[in-house]
Amino acid sequence: MAIANPVPSFPDKDILLKQYELQLDLYKQYLELVLKFNIFYYAVTGAILSFYFTNTSDVGLPRYLLLCFPVLLSFGFAVFFVWAASLVRFSRYEVINIARALGLQVFPEMRVLAMLLRLSGALYAVVALGLLAIICRTARH
Repeated sequence: MAIANPVPSFPDKDILLKQYELQLDLYKQYLELVLKFNIFYYAVTGAILSFYFTNTSDVGLPRYLLLCFPVLLSFGFAVFFVWAASLVRFSRYEVINIARALGLQVFPEMRVLAMLLRLSGALYAVVALGLLAIICRTARH
């Protein structure tokens, strides 16, 4: 005996409105997280670089290992942010579909979040490469 596919039911307006509000709250929280990640990253990296350049005593390998943390952090955040930017399109499509179902004419442009994520990811990669250049240059001297 074959089971018939059930007819999909469409949520009522209250459920759609709650989903829309949830998506908007997530969008705001993600924007806030991008800002917090950037503040944390640049504060930590700046503190490490400040310590690295103000303490000129040559202690050998530990001095270079100190820079490895921000390099790894930079590459990790770069990969994470670029990956996260690729996922924004799914939320964007969901928001557009919900807005249309509710009869709304406008919706928040979620590509702003994707662009901020890509930009941050690119900057993390640039900083990582810069730190690697510093390590290579000071290792020769």
